[in-house]
Amino acid sequence: MKVVDPKKPIDILIPTYNSARYLDKAISSIERAVPINRIIAADHHSTDKTLKILRRHNAIVYFENKSLGYARYLLISKVKTRVFMMLDSDVILQHANWYPEAVQLLGTTTDTHQRIGAVALIPNTRPPLALQKYLDFWWNISPSLRRDFFVTHSTLFLTDAVKKIKIPLSLGAAEDVFIWLHMRRRGYASRTIRVNGVHEFAYGSQKGYWMGAGLRTLQRYAGLEVLPFVIRNICIYPVLFAVASVASKDPSIFVYNMKRWIGYIQGYSNPGKFWQIQRG
Repeated sequence: MKVVDPKKPIDILIPTYNSARYLDKAISSIERAVPINRIIAADHHSTDKTLKILRRHNAIVYFENKSLGYARYLLISKVKTRVFMMLDSDVILQHANWYPEAVQLLGTTTDTHQRIGAVALIPNTRPPLALQKYLDFWWNISPSLRRDFFVTHSTLFLTDAVKKIKIPLSLGAAEDVFIWLHMRRRGYASRTIRVNGVHEFAYGSQKGYWMGAGLRTLQRYAGLEVLPFVIRNICIYPVLFAVASVASKDPSIFVYNMKRWIGYIQGYSNPGKFWQIQRG
């Protein structure tokens, strides 16, 4: 596949909802680093200063009142560039030299002959600290876990990798897993790059419930393809964070991740109650 030109402008996609706390810094950090064609936001009818900030950055704004999954689908449907970036409103990248390396990975081929369709940027600071320590512990032991990690909070995509995707409206979470599965079916893989920055992880205390409900909902659409994620997050996760806590001699890893795991269980057991994260 033809190498992607790092000088060619791309569309930036941002789902927003009462995002004023970090949004200006998030967009400004991208404007310093990326040649931008358009900034496109899907806003869930914010009531704070989100829209004012978006207008300040000349963003095109579409409104939705359904779900995060629908917001991402709406945004992807508006893309007009070969490459686009999905950016969450609480991710702030603190230097401007990551983009050429990241974008030129797109379209290259892995050792297993898959094309790289997405490059996820992993900020080096990812509160809460106990969750970051847990992830870093296992990523240091098995670097392939980080290499194959997939998120949508600050990620470059080849538009062709998500061609014809239809994210279900009922996916308030786990829509990133749905996107990853869609890419895999089309023969694409993802990779990660660590960058200087911070993912503020807004509403992090609720995300266990939210993600558990999302996985249960996703099973209706993807069936057995989702089973590895369910087994990892519902069954294996407590073993993993217990090992990380003991090996690191840090009980905070156990305490935080235990609370998160209990949220997973409750969300998975009652998706109708927890499928939409409570914000604002």
